[in-house]
Amino acid sequence: MNVIIVGGGMAGATLALALSALNKGNISISLIEAREPDNGHPGFDARAIALAHGTAKRLAQIGLWSVLKPFVTPINHVHVSDRGHCGFVNINAQDYDIDALGYVIELHDAGRQLFAQLKKQPNITLYCPAKVEHVQRHLDNVEVTLDDGTQLSGDLLVAADGTHSPIGHQCHIQWQKTPYHQVAVIANVKNRD
Repeated sequence: MNVIIVGGGMAGATLALALSALNKGNISISLIEAREPDNGHPGFDARAIALAHGTAKRLAQIGLWSVLKPFVTPINHVHVSDRGHCGFVNINAQDYDIDALGYVIELHDAGRQLFAQLKKQPNITLYCPAKVEHVQRHLDNVEVTLDDGTQLSGDLLVAADGTHSPIGHQCHIQWQKTPYHQVAVIANVKNRD
């Protein structure tokens, strides 16, 4: 089976590595990504994400946790409350006999580690930097033409190229947006130890 994944952010890179591990390298994967992770990749910037305890277990099952673990900070305690309302919840990892409830990792660290692993897999061909110029769908396969003229053929095309997916548009994939009318402020805070 040949799988073409467009988009090498967290979703696309992790999917490629998971497919490779779960199929023991017996699947051919082409991963197309427009930017290297160290060149201002929007998916691997200075933001941090939280990985649930279960996610860390799944990453361990596919051999990725050992390369990500040196870059994570454990979440040992969570306090949930709502200002102006009585009641709260405290959750502690030790109460559940686990190392951590989850882990925080900066995306640029995750990106560097995932791309290093992608480059080590003999069944994953990384096209980076590269962009998809054209997608042609057929009954039994899909053909993708890259911006340098390279043509790829696959049994499955995965659009992991972001929120406003150009591949999704080219393939006429419909989706529904639900506005939540909420705003978030994201900041990185450094401690002066």
